[in-house]
Amino acid sequence: MTYALIAVFYASLLGMAAMVLLKRREVRTGRPSLVSRLGAGSDHFFQEAHASFRKGISYVNRRTFAALAHLAAFHVLLRVRKVYVGLKHSFISTPHGKKLIDAVRGRGEVRDHGASFYLRHIAADEKSR
Repeated sequence: MTYALIAVFYASLLGMAAMVLLKRREVRTGRPSLVSRLGAGSDHFFQEAHASFRKGISYVNRRTFAALAHLAAFHVLLRVRKVYVGLKHSFISTPHGKKLIDAVRGRGEVRDHGASFYLRHIAADEKSR
């Protein structure tokens, strides 16, 4: 896995260096390169997308930004909560998990040999009642 990541990094680094060198040659000679000629057909699409994005951003003021941020936070937190509830349900469905959750909540047994002095004292008080 590590070697694949290193290979992808160096391939992208070489690709970026090649693009810079091609652009440098294009600027010096004044002739568009093959990559520029291939991309010229899609320029209008990206110009329209950029213009519509700028127009959409221009409508965002402080109030609409706050509303969009709240909406995004709501949806992110909703997804995170669903994952948390699913993990908790799968954890509680096992006997060991249920015992551990009860111990964390303080509903488990307090044994004399494994608890602190304070917990042994509380357990002794409850037994004497």
